[in-house]
Parts: sequence; C-alpha cells; structure tokens
Amino acid sequence: MQQASVEKFSDLIGNIYDCVIEPERWTEVLEAICGELGFATGALSVASLTNMKGVVNAVSGSKLAEMTQNATAYGSDIINLWGGAARIQQYPLGEPIVQSQAVRQDIIAANRYYREWAVPRGLLDAVALGLVRDQGMIGNAIFGQHESAGPICDSQLNGLRLLAPHIRRAVTISNLFDLKAVEAATFAATVEALTAGVVLADENAAIVHSNGTASAMLAAEDPILVREGRVAVHSAIITSTLQSAITQAAKDEAALGQNGIGIPVVRANGDPLVIHVMPLRRGPMRAGLVQRAGAALFVASASGPPRMSHVALNQLYNLTPAEIRIFELICDGHTRGAISDMLGVSIATVKTHLVHVFEKTGCRRQVDLVRLAKSLTFPV
Repeated sequence: MQQASVEKFSDLIGNIYDCVIEPERWTEVLEAICGELGFATGALSVASLTNMKGVVNAVSGSKLAEMTQNATAYGSDIINLWGGAARIQQYPLGEPIVQSQAVRQDIIAANRYYREWAVPRGLLDAVALGLVRDQGMIGNAIFGQHESAGPICDSQLNGLRLLAPHIRRAVTISNLFDLKAVEAATFAATVEALTAGVVLADENAAIVHSNGTASAMLAAEDPILVREGRVAVHSAIITSTLQSAITQAAKDEAALGQNGIGIPVVRANGDPLVIHVMPLRRGPMRAGLVQRAGAALFVASASGPPRMSHVALNQLYNLTPAEIRIFELICDGHTRGAISDMLGVSIATVKTHLVHVFEKTGCRRQVDLVRLAKSLTFPV
C-alpha cells in the first residue's frame, strides 16, 4: 500500500463531515477509506441507546443485509473475537485495535465467526475503532484485512489514527439530528428546530448566527456567552480550548484532530452539557450554509457528568487516546501488567505510552499523575 497523500486525506476528511448533512454518503466514504488504506472491508455502526435505533449503518466491501445477518447469527461470536464485552469497554476510543495483537491466536482460530465467515473470504485480520461509548450511544468501525495484503502495517494504523477523531465527531453530531437526512437547502431550517443549541461562528469565534436554543443560552449567559465579541463560557480554560478549536476548524479541518469533541460545560443549575465543534468551510454543501461561518458549535446534553480530564489532557499536554486511556487506568490503580491484559497490548507498549505520559505532563511519579488527574476533573 502506498502512503496516502495529505491532499487525499484532506478530501476524505471533508467527505466525512459532509456525511453529517448527507448520512447516505457514509458508504462511499468507507469505500474511499478502504481504497486509500488498503483494507478489504469496512463497516460503520452507531446506535442510539435512548431510542434503540441506528444513527449510522454503512458497509464497504460487502452488503448491508449480509452484515445485519452476521450481527444476528454471530453476535456473541463477534464480541468474543475482540476479547469479550468487558475487554471492549476498556479499549481507548479513537485508537486502532488490531485483532491479532489484542486477542490470542488460539482464541481467534477457535471462534465460530472467524472460521465460518472471515476465513472463507480470505479475511485474516481486522482493526477496530471505538467511536463513541456512553450512556446515550455506542458505535464503532471495523476494517478487515485480506490475506493477499499481508499483515496490517503502521501506515494503515497511522491513517486510521488521523481519520478517527473526524469520524467520531461526525457520527456524534449526526445523532443530534434525530436520524433525519438533511438536505443542504434545508439545513438552516433543521438547525433552528434542533433542541441542541447551535452557534455558527467565524474563524475568530465571533458569532455569525445562533438558533433559538443557543440564543436563549447566550441571553442568559448560561452556559455560553459573548466575551469581547467572541463566543465563550465561564471557565477561562475551557473558553481557550473552545476558541482554539473554532479557529482550527475554520482554518484547517484536517488538523483539527481530537480538538473540539465533547468539550464539557455545566449549566448554572448543575446540568452537564458538552460542546462539539464542526468545520464548515470545506466542501460545497457545508461552505454554502451560512457565509462567513467557519465552524458550527453544537451545545447538547451530556450522557453523564462531564469530565475535564480528556479535554485537558489532549489540549494542555497533547496526549493521544491511547496515552489518555493508560493515564486513566494508572490513576485507577491498575498495574502495567493488568493494563496490558485489558488493552490487548504488550507490557513494553504500556511502558512506552507511560513514558510519553510522564514526559508530556512533566510528572515523575504515579502519585503525581493521580494528583494531576484530580486537578483536571471538572467540578459538577
């Protein structure tokens, strides 16, 4: 597989965000990801746990009906192929998990789904991406590797790492539209009808437009407000995080990465909310929605108490999803050996990530990490 060009990644990322407006485009996006990274198959599944309906269901390299049939016939086998439900819960969101590295080969070889469905089709390995996992929604993407392509390589994993936060952001925001397919011409009207607050801002975070819900929030300064002509919140740290994400989204959406996903805020009455930042400039559909708007801010209910740690650890210390997950598990008191078993990686990999955590945070001891985690927990 050739190394994907930056320009092609930029096009892919633009197409990913267009799927928020046209969900039916997920199939062609999966086809493009598989073609660019050399995977044989790709499947994206996101379901709302509040109404038990699918937010996104798309596949590449096989038929949707076949995938649905597999989920019914091999449901428990597929879960066991990734180490079981408890193990899956531990995998870091947005970090590619290689099946052959996470699960013992004897377990894989004995798995009914692997023997009866994957092997006959020449699919000998796979990569999973956890996209969302909370009280309101669960979703993942899985990419299959054909035997003719050889082992899954670093360039494939690095490509998925680059694309993962954009896919996560797009499917999370899609859920706010309550499963409606939105045409570009009626996007503004749909935004007005959303129960979530929506603010359209330029690259300087100045407000271009707000829907009725957001306008009420701004008028009450709860939880969003205008400070020096820019959209802000009451916390200086979160305001900096929010405004930085808006500027990045407007100027270079491909470099936005994890920034602007699930920024936590709390209303005056204590209700937890999150803010998602979506780029608007790139692509004819999104760019034509509202002139001068470079980003859309979605202020929505959180699925649980907001936590500052993920946002701060990424924004302040540039920790990757895998480093953040290991940071959390270390602070929860787990040993390196236990973390290795949970995440399906070697102890050497855990040590490497932990070294990066210490270097990036400036901490020297585990107790320092615990102290840092407590200081970054958002008050509720």
